[in-house]
Amino acid sequence: MKYLNIFSRMIPFFFFYLAFCRIPFPVSAESVKIIVYFYSSETNINNLNLLKTEFDSYFSGFGPYEFQPVKKKEEFEKYLSGKTKSLFLLSSWHYNNIHQAYFLRPVLVGLRDGQRYQKRILVGKGGSAGAEDAKTAVIASATSIVHTKGILGEIFKNEDSAAGADILTVPKDIDALMSVSLGMSQYALTTENSLETLKNVHPQLYKDMKIVAEGKNSLLLIMAFSDRDMKEDKDILKLIEIIQNMPLTPEGKNKIKMFGLDGWQRIDSPDDLKTEAK
Repeated sequence: MKYLNIFSRMIPFFFFYLAFCRIPFPVSAESVKIIVYFYSSETNINNLNLLKTEFDSYFSGFGPYEFQPVKKKEEFEKYLSGKTKSLFLLSSWHYNNIHQAYFLRPVLVGLRDGQRYQKRILVGKGGSAGAEDAKTAVIASATSIVHTKGILGEIFKNEDSAAGADILTVPKDIDALMSVSLGMSQYALTTENSLETLKNVHPQLYKDMKIVAEGKNSLLLIMAFSDRDMKEDKDILKLIEIIQNMPLTPEGKNKIKMFGLDGWQRIDSPDDLKTEAK
């Protein structure tokens, strides 16, 4: 009886230890795995396997969750048609193109320095750089060719204006700027944030850069799920809360930095996204 009383007093400490050390709880046979699918045409993350490993490791402390990066847009959209419990992380540009077809409901939008928007800019080198010349020049970009030409069409106010441009795909926005400095391209399609980074890292190179045109504001990454089958699924809502709270811990914050984000903002209604690109 003495040992039983001691064990009883230890039980609360045991669960306290599990909660704060994030030791994975056993998953029952009835538990349904929820997969977070990721695809973005706005960035080329070099190592998708590392991305998966890092997020799977983080999620393992909370439940039966899996992170699955996808290389191709077509493959990603196949998962959108599936019946399994899933969340989808994608660019705002991609979301705007497909959300009606797949009944997507946005729940989170990424933040960077407290802002949920980014602005694409066209940057050249030297005083002679101009928007007209860019229409037939080599333009470096960290986004897909299709997306790059779509943004250029918006910047030039004419979709056909970007047809003559030669797109050089690079891994990151900062690489697009560096390619201009090295003479590999004449222009870079990048973001204001990346140009500011260049200013801090290579101030001399920054001095040579000139913004020749600006695009519209666009939202950062969007987290969504299909509203077709799971309007208020408690398991989905639990995972959304876990992801939203990632910036509250050093480990979680380091993980979302892999996307170039430092936080999330909750989206209570799809109407909250209508201010995009204004």
